[in-house]
Amino acid sequence: MAKFLVHRHATGRGHFDLRLIQDDVVRSWSLLKEPPSRTGERRLAIERERLSVEKINRPFLEEEAFGTGRARAWDRGEVTITVVTPERLVMVFAGAKMKGRYELRRMRWYPGNRWLLEKSGPSDANLT
Repeated sequence: MAKFLVHRHATGRGHFDLRLIQDDVVRSWSLLKEPPSRTGERRLAIERERLSVEKINRPFLEEEAFGTGRARAWDRGEVTITVVTPERLVMVFAGAKMKGRYELRRMRWYPGNRWLLEKSGPSDANLT
């Protein structure tokens, strides 16, 4: 089981950062809007540089794309990652706001590191 943290990052362009923390490795995706809360809702998620666990616990964070700004925890908890491929992650979140099954799917047709984050079901949904 891994942990997750969602920051509300106040920079020149405010956004949310989804962070997956597993074995001291932090993968991050920036979302321009609040993470989806209803089944079927999607958000553009842009994968960012990997950060150290120590760095994500600071009150101010610096990112290449958005600059420096205050980072406040919006949600946190545990996440079970059930499917991992280079183009797809299926996860079950157990946080205060993010609960249930979500999928991150890489957008191969678009250049860069663009993904779609979709709320795909409640936590008791079929995981495969």
